[in-house]
Amino acid sequence: MGDMSDDQPSRAVETHRLYAEFEITPADSVSCPIDDLDGSVESINQQLVGDDCHTDTTVQNDDETDIVHSKKALDASCHCPVFVEFDCIPHITEYGADSLIVETYLPNRERLTALIDGLKHATAGVSLRRLTRIDGDGTERSNKVVLELYDLTDKQREAAANAVAAGYYETPREATVGELAAAAGISKSAMSQRLSAVESKLAVSAFR
Repeated sequence: MGDMSDDQPSRAVETHRLYAEFEITPADSVSCPIDDLDGSVESINQQLVGDDCHTDTTVQNDDETDIVHSKKALDASCHCPVFVEFDCIPHITEYGADSLIVETYLPNRERLTALIDGLKHATAGVSLRRLTRIDGDGTERSNKVVLELYDLTDKQREAAANAVAAGYYETPREATVGELAAAAGISKSAMSQRLSAVESKLAVSAFR
């Protein structure tokens, strides 16, 4: 797991530039109160307070809709403490039998990479599904760069995420292929090939 001591000084305010959506497969050892609920989970409102995880879960059961509150100590094998470690607030948008969709804001691509690395260690599987770059005023750009990453290989997904985070698809560009390649530790031609493969698979209006 990455060392975030230099990237995470104590501070009260931090600007977040990225919005990421992950698909997470929890470790088999994780026990979540939501797993024991009867009915269909419609929405989850989650709050991490100290060492506890509080959830208000809206559950549809036949013709009745209930809001069920639960409280559980944070489990070291759960994904939640990883988000806390990297100063990110997890928002569960979908909850299935085998996986869940979690969204969060991040400040930069370094934090994104470190968060993914941490989640890989703490879960049975994690995949970055969507990445959106946020404008400097905290709102999504009108010509926002949104990547749908479902159909990419791991290397293509990493290259695409780093390109968006670095501003490669902004106008004017904020990063070059050479800079992306240097950050990834690969050749410029290899990075160019990965980005070309990404752009051939994805219909993203910001690709120019």
